[in-house]
Formats: sequence, structure tokens, C-alpha cells
Amino acid sequence: MTESIKDKRASKSSLAECKGSIEHESITAYNLVPEMALIDTLPNHLQKRFKHALTLMHKDWSERRAWQEIATESAISPYHFHRQFTELFNETPGQYLCRVRLQMVVGLLINDEQWSVIDVAQYCGFSSSQSLAKALKRELGVTAKYIRAMGSRATPKETTEFIQQLAHPSCHSSMEQELAQSIPTELVWYPQRGIKRLKLASADWDTVFERYGKKSMQLMSLSPIKQVDKAWSEIEAEIGNWQVAKIQYDRIIPEGYYLCSDVYLASDVAYSMALDALFKAADTQGLKLDVEGDLVEMIRHIELSEVGGVTFSFQLPVLVPDLTHDHS
Repeated sequence: MTESIKDKRASKSSLAECKGSIEHESITAYNLVPEMALIDTLPNHLQKRFKHALTLMHKDWSERRAWQEIATESAISPYHFHRQFTELFNETPGQYLCRVRLQMVVGLLINDEQWSVIDVAQYCGFSSSQSLAKALKRELGVTAKYIRAMGSRATPKETTEFIQQLAHPSCHSSMEQELAQSIPTELVWYPQRGIKRLKLASADWDTVFERYGKKSMQLMSLSPIKQVDKAWSEIEAEIGNWQVAKIQYDRIIPEGYYLCSDVYLASDVAYSMALDALFKAADTQGLKLDVEGDLVEMIRHIELSEVGGVTFSFQLPVLVPDLTHDHS
């Protein structure tokens, strides 16, 4: 274990390259986007067409474009597109569109109370709130009101279990779960750090991305480990700017060891699976969580587009009493 420990004197991470990794500048992150992992297995000429098709599928949801139209615009006949898509993705194009739209619906209902149900339905490509209600009942067995209440009453674990119903299907479980099993981790020593806290109504990353854009890469989220089993409304998470002068810090993060992983993802499902995998990795490696510490989340890279993803750095505080560290 000691050979994997690194000393962080700078802000950037340098995880070792791994299979299925994504590189942004000097940052290497593990790819937890099922669509990318699957398309990479195709011949080059099909990769380009399917990437174009997925871009169209994720563009302007409110237009409610049919998959047949998307296939034609991607220079693939609807028949061959349906057959190849279903073989590759383990679901039909129609099923994929419905599932991804519902992912967006769930995210908005849980995290953004300002959106009405009808606004959410129209934005995510459903013809009406009634159409959305039928889809929620059919696929998840719940109402929009139930999902909205989860944003305050549910625990992170309960939320993760719920949204896993919208994960990308695979032969055995889900693509996100299978990919998450191979997420690389490393034990890292961080010196004392700090942030200048932001005044936000909610410590929700989607809201932060919309408000701060690329400047989100200057921000850090802190969630107390002792509260991770509580309901969302009881978790005192904070987001702040870590790229300010030390004199501006109003929240100090003590030095210590963290089990870390940099992950590229593009959905709430992948986000929850990445965090779940990190907690499981700590348990597997026999590492005890520092219950007085905070789960740290940083944004290494963000793509501001319809199909763009985010590279997160997840840092889990752990106690390693049998190891010493040179502080010089």
C-alpha cells in the first residue's frame, strides 16, 4: 500500500493511465460513460456515425425527435440503425431515448424545485405532464411528487438505489455498475487546504455548472462523512472556491490521507455509481473512514455542451495510523 501513496503539493492530479481513460490536458480520468465505452468497440466508420446519432439524440430534447429521423441524418438506414443500435446498447433506440429522458426528469425533480412538473416534461421531450406521469409509472412505479420529495427526505444511498433503475442495461447488471468495478484508486496525502464558501441555496453541481460554467473548475464541494447516511436535507454540504488567497479562506480542510479517483462521467447514474465504488474500495482495502473529515469533490474538467461530460476528482478521507509521512 505504501508504494501507492503520493504527496500532493500542487493542485493537479496525475493518476496513472488506465484502460478506458479520458485525457484532458494533463489530467487522466477513468471513463464512466457507457455510450463511449460501447462505441469504442465499433469500426471507425461506424463510430463516427453513431457518435453523430448520439449527439442528435441528446440535442434539444424539447423537439422530441424520432429515432428514425436521427438515423437518416446520421447516414444510416432506420432498419440497420435499429438493429445495430439494439445489438450494441442492449436496448432499442426508442428505449434509450425514453430512459435518458427520464434520467433528466429525475435529476430536475430531485434537485430543482423551481421547475414545475409540466416545465420538466416539456424540457425533457414529453408531450405533456400526463405523458410524463405515464412513463414514470410504467418505468419506475412512482409519481413526480414522490421523486420531488426524495430531494429532501431520501438518503444518498436510497437515491442511488432509485436512479440505478435508469442505468444503461447490460447482460448481467448495468454498464455503469460494470465499469465502476474497475475504477482505479490511489491513496494520497494532502496538506492543509481551504475554501472561500459560496452562498448557494443548494450545493447541487448542476446548478453550479449552470451558474459558473468553466469557473466551476475553481470550486470544491465538502460533505461531512458523519452525515452521509442522513437525508439530503440534513447533510450540511458546502461548495467554495479553493483558488483564492489563503487569507480569504473561511473553511479549512485539515491535512490527511484521502482515497482518490478521477472519473469522467455524464449522468447522475454514473456519478452515484462512482461514489459508491469509492466507498466500497475503501472497505475492500481495509481503510477506515475519517468520520471527522469531509468527502471532497473537485471539478478537473467540464464540457459545456449537450453531450458534454465532467471530470470529477473524488477524495474520501481515511485514517492510516500505521503509515508515517514526511511533512518537510
